[in-house]
Amino acid sequence: MSGQRKKITPMFNDFLYEAIKRIAVEQGFTPELFSVDFDEETCLECDGFVSFVFKAIINGDDREFVLWCKVPPNDDPRSLALFKREVFFYREVLPAFYEFQAEKGLGEEQQQPGDAGFYSAPRCYLAHCDTEKEESEAAIILEYDENYERWDWDKFEPINVEHSKLLMEQLGRLHAISFAMKEQKPEMFSKFHAKDVLVENNDLVTLMKESFDRALTTMRTRFAADQDKIQRIKDVVFQQLTDCGNPDKSEPYCVVSHGDCWINNLIFTHDEDNAAKSVILTDWQASRYASPLLDLGYFFFICTSGQFRREHLDELLQHYHGALRDLLDRLGGDTARQFPFTALLRLVKPYRDAMLDGQ
Repeated sequence: MSGQRKKITPMFNDFLYEAIKRIAVEQGFTPELFSVDFDEETCLECDGFVSFVFKAIINGDDREFVLWCKVPPNDDPRSLALFKREVFFYREVLPAFYEFQAEKGLGEEQQQPGDAGFYSAPRCYLAHCDTEKEESEAAIILEYDENYERWDWDKFEPINVEHSKLLMEQLGRLHAISFAMKEQKPEMFSKFHAKDVLVENNDLVTLMKESFDRALTTMRTRFAADQDKIQRIKDVVFQQLTDCGNPDKSEPYCVVSHGDCWINNLIFTHDEDNAAKSVILTDWQASRYASPLLDLGYFFFICTSGQFRREHLDELLQHYHGALRDLLDRLGGDTARQFPFTALLRLVKPYRDAMLDGQ
């Protein structure tokens, strides 16, 4: 191993190194004839709150193989709880979703237009978290794609329709699996909405509140006259976030959601003409069993402008529901009964005016 290890040495422990060695052998590298280097610079540039993220580079047999590694911070129990949630998603939820689709004949390779399932998450080689041992054993190791670093959308710029439609398709497919499994695999699916698994998520809300408070402190001088208005907005936002995340308020339409669906957690790929081609959803630490509107509303509020929503909200909601309907029906569900478009509109209605407001 190489690099400036003195800065964040605890990440590079024996557990992580041995795990990467096992993956290297699984990928066909000759044992004892490859090296593993860690690129700390990718971690030091990362602005995530829940985990450190960095590259592991395996060299040998005249080739290179790169992995994304995520490890939790050592001193923040709330971040650790969210890290464990992401481990659960990669170890339990995603494999079950993929297996269910495969049973229906929707394998990952079937990527013909109108005939695709949901496979838009990074491939996971390892998801494990045991922090009770003297030396913590905690890591999520994912496939690396150079598009992770090529994708460089300015997070302060609203996204466009082209990229939004790609996301709507994948969110529709993701949510469709929940509706299908609820009825066809109820015992398996029940694990995903058990209390303290993908239901409670107070740690995320607390972290978001603290971020909002820091923003208010920064804005206090420049927007002194608007402090009361900003505080009211904060209270409304978090009440709406709580309501969307409360399954009791949204059943029977709750699904396993991404939970943190904004531009930093979306990796788009493009063709040679720079047209958007696909999207991968990353960072599943906020995944939870909640209203579909948690993903939709979060994306629309954070990543789009008021003008964009006034011009395109209805079109994108239809695009989302069309993708959901196509996959749910192919999975043996009944969209007209389980989640008709009118049900989506009812979920949106309490937030519609707020969505269409703003600049």
